[in-house]
Amino acid sequence: MNPNVSNIAMFPLNVFVFPGEEIPLRIFEPRYKQLINECRENLFPFAIPFINGSSISNYGSKVELLEVIAENSLGDMVIMIRGLSLFKVIEFTPQLPTKLYGGGIIETLTTDFTTTNSELAVLVKRLKLDLHKNLGTLVIDSSINMLDIGKALMLKPEERFKLITMKTNIDREHYLINQLRFVEFIRNQETKLENNFQLN
Repeated sequence: MNPNVSNIAMFPLNVFVFPGEEIPLRIFEPRYKQLINECRENLFPFAIPFINGSSISNYGSKVELLEVIAENSLGDMVIMIRGLSLFKVIEFTPQLPTKLYGGGIIETLTTDFTTTNSELAVLVKRLKLDLHKNLGTLVIDSSINMLDIGKALMLKPEERFKLITMKTNIDREHYLINQLRFVEFIRNQETKLENNFQLN
């Protein structure tokens, strides 16, 4: 059997968590309370297929439960999760037998999201993007993980989905270059406005 293919519980959401990223989630539906309680007890990960518009897409994030931050008397929770990997959905079942929540089969994406595009490296350095929590803007031999750039740019879920589902890394590079140029333009405009304000 393909080691990249696995059965897993699923929690469809309009969020796209990149590997290594940590985000909070609010849990209030009975089916997902059941899922999170089982994850807490058995320490297994779960999958978040991305809800694109009004439909569940074929791509998403495999995540792990880090902690339950808060829980009330009704069992509603605020939890912290961390991204483990990205996947493509092979099969989705809205409700698993004997469970309230759904699940299915996923295949882990093995796409290499690193790039040595020199223009990307220059823009990342010039904008001083915080790619690494401890090391800041770190570009080793001009090699960058494009997912790190996406996190640093705080791309919206739909933009992350677009980045992941592009056919080639060249397409992803062009997309991120345009995003970085836009950020640079906005920063330059803000600097001009600030300088004009100080002159007045």
